[in-house]
Amino acid sequence: MSDDLYCKVYLAGAADSAAAKAAISAATGQRFERRGAQVAGLRVEVFDNGQPGWKATDADDDFVRWPVCLEVEPMDADMAQPAFITALAGLLNRLDAQGLRSVPSCNFEDELAAARRTPVARSDAPAL
Repeated sequence: MSDDLYCKVYLAGAADSAAAKAAISAATGQRFERRGAQVAGLRVEVFDNGQPGWKATDADDDFVRWPVCLEVEPMDADMAQPAFITALAGLLNRLDAQGLRSVPSCNFEDELAAARRTPVARSDAPAL
């Protein structure tokens, strides 16, 4: 797998990783095993975002302090970047529909933002 096909996503609207997993499961129909799930060809792992001495909060736009982060990578080592972006855009759009806010941090943020705005990413994305 290419190291370029990795995305960290900061998530607000879920108090902790358990709430985030519940929201992702509701949005996708996929169940988690421990901290990870397979969603539309993606491996999604959910983590509480925090460090000793500071409190995570989603009350402001300082997304690096939002309470939850996801680490997303393709399940298939041969997945092409456009397919990865389309699948990730579909997932993030579904999370938006659940009332969560997300900020991705990856090498293809512009392409991902464009994919999230297209009807294909919203309605014709691979089944989650």
